[in-house]
Amino acid sequence: MTRAARPTALHEGVATLAAQAADFAATRPSPPWLQKLRRSSLAAFERLGFPSTNDEEWRFTNLAPLARAPFSLPSDDVTLAERTAAFELEARLGTIGFSASEPRLSFVNGRLLRRSPGNLTAGILFERMKNVLATSPERVERALVAGAAERDHSKHFFGSLGDAFLDEGVVLHVPANTSVTEPLFILHVSTPAGHSEAPSMVHTRNLFTFEENSSATVIEAYFGAGAPSFTNARTEVDLARNARLQHIKLQLEGPEAFHIGHLSVAHAAGATSASHVFSFGGKLVRNEVAMDLAGEGARTELYGLFCANSAQHVDCHTLIDHVSPRADSIELYKGVLDGTGRGVFDGKIVVRPGAVRTDARQTNRNLILSDNALVDSKPQLEIHNNDVRCSHGSTTGRLDADAVFYLRSRGLSPEAARALLTYAFGSELIEKVASADVRAFLESHLRAWLPANLAAPENR
Repeated sequence: MTRAARPTALHEGVATLAAQAADFAATRPSPPWLQKLRRSSLAAFERLGFPSTNDEEWRFTNLAPLARAPFSLPSDDVTLAERTAAFELEARLGTIGFSASEPRLSFVNGRLLRRSPGNLTAGILFERMKNVLATSPERVERALVAGAAERDHSKHFFGSLGDAFLDEGVVLHVPANTSVTEPLFILHVSTPAGHSEAPSMVHTRNLFTFEENSSATVIEAYFGAGAPSFTNARTEVDLARNARLQHIKLQLEGPEAFHIGHLSVAHAAGATSASHVFSFGGKLVRNEVAMDLAGEGARTELYGLFCANSAQHVDCHTLIDHVSPRADSIELYKGVLDGTGRGVFDGKIVVRPGAVRTDARQTNRNLILSDNALVDSKPQLEIHNNDVRCSHGSTTGRLDADAVFYLRSRGLSPEAARALLTYAFGSELIEKVASADVRAFLESHLRAWLPANLAAPENR
C-alpha cells in the first residue's frame, strides 16, 4: 500500500512522532555513529509510516487510535508524584524480584527508578543502556547498527521508530560457561506524567548476549495505572552455542495503555530458549515473538496467554524460522475473551530447504465468554522440504456445556463452575513457568481478571 493511500490519521501520527524524534536527537550529545543511526531510523520510519489494516500483517489491528493520541517524552528527572505512584504499582508484584540476591532494574516512564545489582558474579553485565552508551558504547555499537540496517530493508515499523528515539533500555552480557542462578528482573512502570499534560511515551531497547554454554532467566514486567501511555519495547537476544534462555514477559498495563512489544532470539547450534508471554492489560496491545533457529539442533518453546475484556484489543504475532537441520519448536498460545474484547493470533512456522529432520508443533486455543467477543486466528506452516514432522491447529469455542453440567452436579453454582473451567483453561500456561513466585502471582491475577459474574470459587 502506498503511503499516499494511508488514512489521514496515520499520516498525521507519523509527522508528529517524526518531529518529536528530530527534536530529541538534537538535544542528545552522542557519538557520530549513534547520531547517524537515529537519523537513518527516523528516515526509515517516515518512509514506512504506520501500518494500516491493508497491510497483511496488520489487517486485524487498527492503529489509528494510537496515531491520533498525543504523547510526549518524559523529562529527564523523575518527579515525586511519579516515584510515589511507581512504588505503589511495584507493591502489586509481591515477592517477585524483591529478593536481595535478585538483580533488578526498575524504570518509571522510561527513566531509571532504582537498580539492585543482586549477587551477580564477575563478568556479567546487567546495566541500563544509557550508561553503556555513555561509558562503553563500543559494546553495543555493532549490534545496534546491524539491527537498524536489517530493519531498514523490511517492514519493522516500530523498530525503526524506537531506534529514532534510542537512549534507554537494558544491556545484558553473560560470559561463557556461566549460569545466572537468580532471575534477572526488568520492570517498566507507566504512571501519569508529572511534567506535562500529554501522556508519556517510552521507547526502550534491550540487547542480551549469551556466550557458549551460558544460561539465565529474564523477567520483563510492564505495569501501569489508569492513565494513557505508549510503550514501544524491543528485546533482541543472541544465543551462542548451547546457550539457554528462559524469558518471561508480564504485560499488565492500564486500560488506556498502548503497548507494542517485540522479542527476537537468534539461536546458534544447540541453543535453547523458552518464551512465556502473559498479557492482561492495555487498550491496544501487540506482542511479537520471532525465533531464528539458525544453528543445528537448536530448540525453542513459545507459550502465551492473553486475556481481553471490553475495549481491549490484544494481537499476538509469532514467527519461528527453522533454518538448520534437527531443530525443534513447540508453540502453545491461548486467548480468553469476554465482553467486546478482541484478540488476534497470527503464528507462522517456516521450514527452510536445508532444515531437514525438523520437528515443529503449533497450537492455538481460544475461549469465548460472551456473544460480542471476537478472535481472529491464523496458524501457518510454510515447509520447503519433506523430511519434517510438523503440525498446527486452532480451536475457538465456548465452555463445554457437559463439563459445566458435571461440576454443577457436584454442587457448584453455574458461575463457580464456569469460573473454575475458565481458570483451568488459562492455568495450563501458568504451570509451565518455572518460578514459583511468578506462578503464584499469575494465578492470583488470573483469578482477579475473571469477570465479576465468574468470581473464582475461592473468593465466593
